[in-house]
Amino acid sequence: MRQARLVLLVLSMLSLVSACSSTDKTIRAEAPVKSLEEDQVKTSLSKDINTNPREEYIEKFSYLKQLSLEKQEAFTRFKDKRNLQYLYNFTPEDMVLVYLHCLSISDPDLIYTITLNEGQLPDQDKFRKDYFEYASNYDSETAVHYRYYDSIKVDESTAEENKVTVLITVSIESMTHTMALGLQKEDQVWKLDIYPMIKEYINKASKNKTK
Repeated sequence: MRQARLVLLVLSMLSLVSACSSTDKTIRAEAPVKSLEEDQVKTSLSKDINTNPREEYIEKFSYLKQLSLEKQEAFTRFKDKRNLQYLYNFTPEDMVLVYLHCLSISDPDLIYTITLNEGQLPDQDKFRKDYFEYASNYDSETAVHYRYYDSIKVDESTAEENKVTVLITVSIESMTHTMALGLQKEDQVWKLDIYPMIKEYINKASKNKTK
């Protein structure tokens, strides 16, 4: 009888040891999973902290986004329909931003539409050809150069009723650059007087060819 009780006692102890061993294994198996999840969370947080806001701004930057939503929509309608009435309420500063946007996407047809004519512009096909041949490289650099502009404003000291100069300024380290763009009202829109500049590019290229 005593032997039977002793056997039962030994079996009970073995069963208890086995259960504890099984529990330990379960806990040890779960630990690496928890550690992996914590590492993933830390990595995710690290990426969020180290994200460079300037890089995101570069990726998403557009001169049009500097305009109000209403004017962004108006420009989209103008671009689709090529109807200048959608630009009637645009200020000279707005039109400079529109112009820089057109430079950034290299669209000479849009540039042609917002360029002051006064009988000086060639037909649109020639303008397009001259633009791609002589001006597009300069204008691409300009579009990139002024994307982080510090200020854009009308030069009030020279402003007239239907003729103004807009100054756009950018600071890069210790250097400050300002570009002056003349605008004049034509067809009820502030248009940019930029064709003389394109002609300068053409003349410069012609001189270089003759050297």
